[in-house]
Amino acid sequence: MWRIGVSRSFSAAHRVIGQAGRCEQTHGHNYRVEVVLESPQLHQPGMIVDFAEVRAKLDAILPDHRLLNDVYDFNPTAENLARYFFEQISLHFSVHSVRVWENDECWAEYSQPG
Repeated sequence: MWRIGVSRSFSAAHRVIGQAGRCEQTHGHNYRVEVVLESPQLHQPGMIVDFAEVRAKLDAILPDHRLLNDVYDFNPTAENLARYFFEQISLHFSVHSVRVWENDECWAEYSQPG
């Protein structure tokens, strides 16, 4: 199995509804999103897909400089964002996993069940 990864960053604010702590207040992060694609075979000229194609699709869905609670109809936790980005990128590529970093120390990852 071959795997490749692409990482992109965006800045956004959110509030975690129901957290009952300081994260329920509006605050911001410099997020990093890592997408890992997989394939049992390579396509010409010897790659899964061009990194530029993955970057373009990822850039198209990242909500840079937005309040995430206004963008999504779900609670914008790192876990929910990872699943949403996984589902969106999976429309175009065979995705193994998506990891969303809220900062240099904390991340959440979603991968296909099973």
